[in-house]
Amino acid sequence: MTNNWPLILDISQNVAIIGMGAYLMTRLPAIRRALTQSEFRLRDKLALALIFGAFSAIGNWMGIPVMGSMANTRIVGPVAGGLIGGPVVGIGAGIIGAIPRYFMGGYTMWASVLANVIAGVVGGLAYRLLGFRRLDIKAAIVTGFICELILKVMVLGLSKPFEQAWELEKIIGIPTIIANSIAVGFFVYIVSDVFQEQKKVQAQSAQQAMRMIQQTAGLLHEGLNEKTALKVVCILQEETKAAAVAITDTKQVIAYIGAGSDHHIAGSPIVTMVTQQALHTLQTVIVNNPAEVNCPHPGCPLTAVIDAPIIVDGQVWGSLKLCKINYERISPYEAEIIQGIADFLGLLLARRQLQEQKSMLTETEYRMLKAQVNPHFLFNTLGAVHSLIRVSPDLARTCVKDLSDLLRRALEHGDEMVGLRDEIEFVRAYVRLEKARFGARIRLEEVYTDAVLQCQVPVFTLQPLVENAIRHGLSPKLDGGLLVLRIREEEKKLLIEVQDDGIGIAVDKLADISRFDGSLARHTSGSGIGLANVHKRLRCAFGENYGISITSEEGRGTLVCAALPRQSKEDVD
Repeated sequence: MTNNWPLILDISQNVAIIGMGAYLMTRLPAIRRALTQSEFRLRDKLALALIFGAFSAIGNWMGIPVMGSMANTRIVGPVAGGLIGGPVVGIGAGIIGAIPRYFMGGYTMWASVLANVIAGVVGGLAYRLLGFRRLDIKAAIVTGFICELILKVMVLGLSKPFEQAWELEKIIGIPTIIANSIAVGFFVYIVSDVFQEQKKVQAQSAQQAMRMIQQTAGLLHEGLNEKTALKVVCILQEETKAAAVAITDTKQVIAYIGAGSDHHIAGSPIVTMVTQQALHTLQTVIVNNPAEVNCPHPGCPLTAVIDAPIIVDGQVWGSLKLCKINYERISPYEAEIIQGIADFLGLLLARRQLQEQKSMLTETEYRMLKAQVNPHFLFNTLGAVHSLIRVSPDLARTCVKDLSDLLRRALEHGDEMVGLRDEIEFVRAYVRLEKARFGARIRLEEVYTDAVLQCQVPVFTLQPLVENAIRHGLSPKLDGGLLVLRIREEEKKLLIEVQDDGIGIAVDKLADISRFDGSLARHTSGSGIGLANVHKRLRCAFGENYGISITSEEGRGTLVCAALPRQSKEDVD
């Protein structure tokens, strides 16, 4: 064993070289990308097979001549390749490493060639059994040990003469088994360590991205203008520690903070070619030298830039730019973060556009519904006055004056929301007009507290409910009846109830009416806009949780309830 120390030292030096090579290999972007994937693509497998095959081939040439053969680290490549990349990588690396060994010849050539391929198979089977992410150093050393034993058995079984092979293994057997097993474990440890490092960096990047998303999400309710964009770039620079961060639209800089702010100024036109390229191609552009940044300002300190387009609904809105100085390079995780934030900003802007469009449509529909009320009310009230002209001209003249005052007040009222006290006065005036026609057949009772009179409601909310009760509940009844206007608060809601003891609604018709669809026209006058109009207006103004509900019993009367949020004048203003 004493005579083996020089051999052990030489093999240990080779193992150290393997460790250095493993570390350098993990710096390659292709390797780092492959290690983060749950399943390797064929292209990644081929790349890994070539790399580990190269290690195996180099192990041949680093071999130490001993008794007409060599003590080498060739087997480390296919074993480590199989453990890290699976059977395809292991077998591929084994074949690549076996080729130069074949041309080297020698009496152990066939045993070495076949054992190299088998080592790749064994490493691949271990990968299948454990998976790279569950692989530890102990398992890697055991796998390397098994593969070395297989090599020794094949050398003794296939090499001629046997005596020479036996003498060879007596010298190199134990040192190579120990050294190569440790080398496999060393190799896997280094790669696993890099993998864990990547996972840590990815987790940190994800946390950083989430912080930036959380901080910027609430800023864009006004869109990306100079004010909000400046807040966004300040947050991004604070989180990324970049030399400069900027947001542009398609023509000019909206916000810029950091190095170069003396000539990259908000409101100034876009001058860097990298931004123009990103806007033109709709692709993220990364440059790592001043020439490619191509800023025309002679003293511009920017030496590296990533520029990610902000896409809104398939159209380029602008770009998000992160810059570095002093020849620092844009790292892969920075590229991912900036691209992700740019995509997120695009989604927020698209969402805001949809909200604006929805709001515009809702406002337009609301105004159209409101505009329907005045003609509807005017048409029905003039009908009542027309009936009085033949029966009582003096009363008709009084009613015309009341109607004139009423309509002047209604038509001149430009506010969307009015006090409940004013709405009740409006209803009283309308009921007086109806009483002029129906006389004592119509009775009005009001039930509410003074506190609710301060509440604000959409204009023309009560009158259509009262008109519906009189026209369709009380007027068909020979002796008329009682109309009760009841207003109460329930939690944060204001409930306005109009109840009559009129003829009621048949069960089959009530189901249709409660849907507030076209069937409502059979129960309301003309175009059927009375209750449906109020229902739609309340939903447009306050949402799906508000609107009209109807309960009725044929022959006993109807209760219509309008639910809306309780709002004071201060809330509305």
